[in-house]
This record gives sequence, C-alpha cells and structure tokens, in this order.
Amino acid sequence: MASFPIDVLVEIFLWLSVKPLVRFRCVCKSWNSLLTSPFFIKAYLERSIKLHKFNLLKYNFNKISRVQIHYSPKNELSNLDTSFIKDGKKFELVGSCNGIACLSSFNSEIPHRSKIFLWNPSTGENITLPQPSHHVSNLVGFGFNPLSGHLDDFSIVNMNIYLEQHPNYTSQVEVYSFRRNCWKQLGNIFAPSLTQLLGNQVIFKNFICWCPCVYLDDKFVALLILFDVVQDDFQKIALPDIMPLGIKVINLLEGCLSVIAHNSSTENYEVWIMKEFGVCKSWIKLYTIGVSMRELFSYQPVGFANSGEVFFIDTAYMGLRVKSPSRLVLYNIQSEKFEAFHVKVDYDTAQLVTCLESLISLSSTNNVKH
Repeated sequence: MASFPIDVLVEIFLWLSVKPLVRFRCVCKSWNSLLTSPFFIKAYLERSIKLHKFNLLKYNFNKISRVQIHYSPKNELSNLDTSFIKDGKKFELVGSCNGIACLSSFNSEIPHRSKIFLWNPSTGENITLPQPSHHVSNLVGFGFNPLSGHLDDFSIVNMNIYLEQHPNYTSQVEVYSFRRNCWKQLGNIFAPSLTQLLGNQVIFKNFICWCPCVYLDDKFVALLILFDVVQDDFQKIALPDIMPLGIKVINLLEGCLSVIAHNSSTENYEVWIMKEFGVCKSWIKLYTIGVSMRELFSYQPVGFANSGEVFFIDTAYMGLRVKSPSRLVLYNIQSEKFEAFHVKVDYDTAQLVTCLESLISLSSTNNVKH
C-alpha cells in the first residue's frame, strides 16, 4: 500500500473505523503524518457523518453510571470503558460534538469533588478539565463554535445558582474554552427563575439548546433556552401555544431542532420540528406516537436513535413502583412496535446523544481547520 497514490490511500482510510487507523499510525512515518494531519482529520469527520455515526446511551443501574454504544440498524448495545471517572460512581452525559463527548460528575455533598471530562469514545482519549472558580454544578452545557475555523473549538458552560438569597438569588456562570484551556467568568447572566432543571441538550450551530418547562408569571410555560458560545449570552424563545406543555425531550431531526412532547389530553407523544431556527411560527407537528392508557404511565422518551426509531424507558417493566428498575426499549415509527433490550435502568437516569467516530485529539490543539 506504500506505493499507492496518496488520494487512493486516503479514500481507503476514510472507509475504515478509528481503531485500525490509530494502529496504522505506527506503520511508518508517512502514514502517521497523513493520519494526524488536519486535512485527513477534517475529511474523516465529514465522512463519519455518513458512515461512522453511533449513539451513546448513558444510564444508571444500582446507582452506578454506565455508557453503552449503539449502532443503527444493528440495534446492538456494547459497553464502553469510563473507568477514567475515578472519584464517583455516577455521572451525567452532557452532550457530544465532532466525536467528542462531555461528561460531568456532580457531588452535592462534596461539591469541590465534582468534575467535568472530555472524552473521545472512538480512541478512548480523555481529559479532566481544570476546576472552575465556582464548583462544577448540576447545570452544565457543552457547545462548539463553528465560526472559528477549528473543529476542536469546544466550550463548556457551568451554571451555579445560589438560592439562599431568595427572592434575589443569583447565578454565577463560567465558560471554559478547550483551545485556550481556561475558564472565563460571565457573572450573573442566567436568570435562576427560568429553571433549575434544564433537561437534555443539543448543539445547533453555535447554540447550546435546552427545552424546559418553567414557571413564569404565575403559570407554566415551555421555552427554548439557548446559550450562544460566540456571544457568551443566553436567549429564550417561546414555544407555540398549541404545543403540549408537558416535559419535552429535545433532539435534532432532519437538520432542525425538534422535540418529543407528551400530550396529556390525547395520551400520546408528539414529534414537533422547528423548520426555521428562531421563528416560533415555523414549528410544525410531524407525527404522533400513540400509546395506550397503560403505556401512558409506562414509556418515557429518551431520544431519537435515528430518524425512524426512538429510545424509550419502560418504567413498568418491574411494576409501577416508583423508582423501580426500568428497561430500555426501541420504538419503530413505521411498524409502531417496541423492541426490548436486556438492559436494566434506574428510574429517570437515561441519557442519549448522537456521536461520530473522530480522530480529533484532546492532548493538543493541532489547529484542525474547517
């Protein structure tokens, strides 16, 4: 293969998974130079969107966090090694971008032991972020700046809310830049009245996006809460009144923001999509996932495995006892059937993010360009 033209060699490498490519770095200097070059890292990431996409599923069982990898359409789960998180048995899967996942461990009893990690599941490489000025909180967001020209320009936002000053309680927001390897204090810019439970997040362009249901002006309202990693500020966008008010799971679908919303009046789940970002009137309902009266109290959505399948947690697996072990199931939108996995899950602990195989390194910022 050493005599192959470079363009042929590149095309062959782009079809392979990360693990053999990491081994091939040791074959010779020229291969190592190619496989670690910004050109190839960018090309491989672009190819991964089509060929090397997978899901990361995090859940707790017996109060210990686990992460499994899921590939469509095989619908198989396999364990990933997260032993680098040494100080605690439980952690959160915050988000993923360009093949890098963000994890956080929040210790409410000993807050200074809480930590944030960046992790490349394809290579196993991981780092622990330096501690922020204020301890790592249970409100952490993971984002990316697509305007900088660097594929590793990640940002982590850490939001501490201090309730002891109620009703004038404050927030302390800090943002970490991976490329600069430092925290920046933004101060009291997050209105604590918005929410203390943001739910899951997605990354859309330069925004970290959440979709909580919050109590404002003596009523519950559904909002999009956005953090702009370029401008370092928060924004909020109201959702249409016709959208169900219940708890929502935010996703990316067909290149747009979407939510899975529970409609308590019809006893169904509805999938909505925002066709034009930032425009409230552009929300449309794509379809409804019908469930029976028993299933209404049983299935809770986790997120999209792909455009045609949704992960749910079956909370009635061990009976309707509160906080009893649940199991993971996959709902096929076309066949309207559930497929069960032999995975037991602690109540309300499942998190799902889509990830890409990636050669981006966490050990150095190598000026990876768009």
